Amino acid sequence: MNDPIVPVGGGVPVDPETGERYGYLPRKAAKRKLIIRAQLGLPWILAALGAAAVLAVAAVAFVLSRPTSLGAPYFHVGPLSEFKEQDVQPFLGGQGWLDRRAGLAAVAGPVSFCPSDGGWVGADGRRYDAQGRADDGRGLTLWKVRAVSGEVYVDQTSTTTVTGQAEPLAPCPDAWAVTDPEPPSGL
Repeated sequence: MNDPIVPVGGGVPVDPETGERYGYLPRKAAKRKLIIRAQLGLPWILAALGAAAVLAVAAVAFVLSRPTSLGAPYFHVGPLSEFKEQDVQPFLGGQGWLDRRAGLAAVAGPVSFCPSDGGWVGADGRRYDAQGRADDGRGLTLWKVRAVSGEVYVDQTSTTTVTGQAEPLAPCPDAWAVTDPEPPSGL
């Protein structure tokens, strides 16, 4: 067996029989390792491009297969554009409120909104601050809400209760009940 010819001054060894270049490994390492002793040709490039194309098609299919609306237990409330930013508005014929003052929250139940201080008034007269906290530590109930493709969906089966304690609040002089029409002055 002919030893590979290494160019003077170092470099990539060349097989004297075929003239192909290959990487250098010491003899012991070459005996116990699988070594590709030839350059990767056009089939390897085409295989890599094919794999990339398959991944791109899979990514496009994944993005296009996303649901444009949510199914049960979510129900459609309306377009997100109907609910003004930094505002509180009733929805579903008086079943709850959609609060967009700090993100997107669906306030459950027959509570009234207090435009004068941004808080809430429970059916029993208990006051809640704008975050939904009461002075006795019990908070408002919120429904799970999501916005998908510009539409708002609420899940009334999944609730969470606001925690924390608020400072005592004064009675609300102008409470807006969820069943009342919007005040003419707005909020």
